[in-house]
Amino acid sequence: MKRKIVLLTTIILTLSLAMTACTQGSVSEAKAKELALDNINKVFQTNQTEATVTREQMGCLPDQVGAMATTGNAEDTSRWLYIVDVPSRDVPNYQAYVVESTGEVIFLSQNENNIKLTDEQQKQAETLLASEPSFGREHEKEVAKLKEACKEWAIANLNDSHPILLNALRGRMPDQAVRESFSVDFYVVTNDARVYCVTMYWPSMQVLNIDVENAK
Repeated sequence: MKRKIVLLTTIILTLSLAMTACTQGSVSEAKAKELALDNINKVFQTNQTEATVTREQMGCLPDQVGAMATTGNAEDTSRWLYIVDVPSRDVPNYQAYVVESTGEVIFLSQNENNIKLTDEQQKQAETLLASEPSFGREHEKEVAKLKEACKEWAIANLNDSHPILLNALRGRMPDQAVRESFSVDFYVVTNDARVYCVTMYWPSMQVLNIDVENAK
């Protein structure tokens, strides 16, 4: 049976590349909540209305892509973020990071418990685990399908008809024990030099996380 890939509706994500914007005060907590809920609802095709917002200071990247820098006095550059948990920090079904100085969203995620497998997908997962209890060739074949699903998602959502995809290889070791369902990270490079890390979930072929990796 032809596999079904769950693609999200076509949108242009408002993910930030202004990683060095660290000035405080541009976006209110209420606005950050609104922006986070709007992006979460669009990307994960849900209809959330409640959220808990906290404000935290985190380190950020300088203009030189891929390197950390100081402000000249040996202190790391930092910025203020709104961490938006949906519906709450105790029940974080979804999460978003919003840059306070710009209102741009730089991280989106959903809990894998949100994903409900179809009967066909559940059977597929059980069959793969039974035939190959450790990560091996059959799993690699499914990772290749997952990569293709990620590419299709990127084409539909990141405004690039020819994105470059690379395996991130985060947290996965050869021959390690696996679960029936698993996630894989892919770096996605678009034609405007943006680098995202997109986490895909197998066998539903859905997105779990989207993270901006570099500054413009």
